Formats: sequence, structure tokens, C-alpha cells
Amino acid sequence: MAKGSLLVGWGEIIPGREKTAKATLNNAMQYCVRLQLEGKIESFEVVLLEPHGSDLSGFVLITGDKETVAKLRVEDEFVSMMVAVQLVHRNVKVVGAYTGGALHALFGMWDEQEEKLLLG
Repeated sequence: MAKGSLLVGWGEIIPGREKTAKATLNNAMQYCVRLQLEGKIESFEVVLLEPHGSDLSGFVLITGDKETVAKLRVEDEFVSMMVAVQLVHRNVKVVGAYTGGALHALFGMWDEQEEKLLLG
């Protein structure tokens, strides 16, 4: 089973939506717990960042089977959750990520493409 990861990041809370943002984050965490209990994902980690002048305030890193994690992006419940997050946060992003062994595979691809570039 190849590992896959998905980063779901968000920026600052839209002013006036602070309480809704907290409830939305709680709902998202319950969703991730359920995905984990159902075996759809292996793990998730929530990270809130200290103020640092960027448009990224926090993120959730979801990890599991590469194909299953990739399919999450188009499932209605996931999309609905992302819509809810977009209504309370700026700069919402969903990005595939490489961790662990998948990172080594990516470096292999990097080496392969670099070699093609040098030969071409």
C-alpha cells in the first residue's frame, strides 16, 4: 500500500466569523476522526501556527493509502467541509503532499527528470 498525504491549509479567520470558525474546525476534526475509525485514512495531525506574517494560519495533514487519500478530494462530504472552511477562513488550500517513503519516490522521479534534462 503506497502512502499518500493531503495538506488542508487555511489562513486568517474572516472577521466576525470567529465562533463559526471554531465550530467548523471542531466539525472537521470529528470528520477526520470518523475517517480514521472507518479505516479510510491512517492518521491526521492538526497544526496551528504562531503569527508569522504568512497567509497560512494552520493546516491538517491527512495520511493514508495514496489512492484513498486522493479520492477524498472529490467526495461530496469532503468538498462540503471545504466549502464550510472557505466561508470562515481566507486562503483555503488543499494540496497533495509527500512524506516518508513517498518522499523517496519523489526524489527518484526528480533524479530521473534531471538526468533527462542533462541528456536532452
